[in-house]
Amino acid sequence: MKIVYKGVLCETGYERIMGESVPALFLLDSPNSEKTYEAGFEEIHYGRWVKLLTETEFKEVLDLIEKKYM
Repeated sequence: MKIVYKGVLCETGYERIMGESVPALFLLDSPNSEKTYEAGFEEIHYGRWVKLLTETEFKEVLDLIEKKYM
């Protein structure tokens, strides 16, 4: 699902880290590189920008999704 998180367009999903699925956001578009870094995205593999979500951030994303479809 596509959402705007802290000013950047991203897609929700999961990333495999050490055999576990971790909730993550995948960068689709950003107005500039500063916004990308401010939102907490890291380039983890050859241009693939990902933000691994903490439990608190995951709840925040779920709230954004809920507001979008309510």
